[in-house]
Amino acid sequence: MKALSLFIITTLIAVIPSISAAGENRFYLKASGGGSHPILPSLSSELSLQGNEDLSVGYGLAVSLGKTFQNGSWAGEAWVAVSRYPAIHYQNDFENFDADLTKYSYAFVFKRCLRPDSKSFVPWVGIGLGYGSANLINGTGKLDGFEGLAVLQLEHRVKDNISLLVEGIYLISFSEKRFSSPFLETSHHDAIRDSAEKPLNDRFSSFDLRIGVNIWLKPPRPY
Repeated sequence: MKALSLFIITTLIAVIPSISAAGENRFYLKASGGGSHPILPSLSSELSLQGNEDLSVGYGLAVSLGKTFQNGSWAGEAWVAVSRYPAIHYQNDFENFDADLTKYSYAFVFKRCLRPDSKSFVPWVGIGLGYGSANLINGTGKLDGFEGLAVLQLEHRVKDNISLLVEGIYLISFSEKRFSSPFLETSHHDAIRDSAEKPLNDRFSSFDLRIGVNIWLKPPRPY
């Protein structure tokens, strides 16, 4: 937590707005997709005991609505993202089920444009706060809570209203929680158990690399 707090503070200092900036303020729609590498230390350790199971890279999709301000040098966007990962089999003396890990995220991201005057390659850096839920099975085996994220984005404007982009996202939950299992038919507990019959506690984090498109919406015409 201390390292994460220091990172957020450092990023905020780095993206303090400049006095002058060029551009205009516009709304935009963004859609992106790509690979997602999940990090769940406790779950990975438990799977390693089986010898033939491990978490693998999956894919993620995200859509967002955003708006630039301060003459295009800053942007805020609200997004929804979902990531799916290859199926795994979770088995020990207390649990036995097939898992299809899915992650849902809802976040607000605050971004700073590092080159607002650029007409070609436009770099952005940002941080965000959101709420996420990782489900081992649809609707159960749930690990949820608040999370923070950091974003690096490179945008290339191909038309006045269309931009292509590539972005990297690091996401991490603020606290470690247990995988709850109130509706898991194969479990007789309120939480998924590890090999020591203790609740499986974990913290979700991931590295995502996506490509996507921005569609810039035209400002309304004055009357």
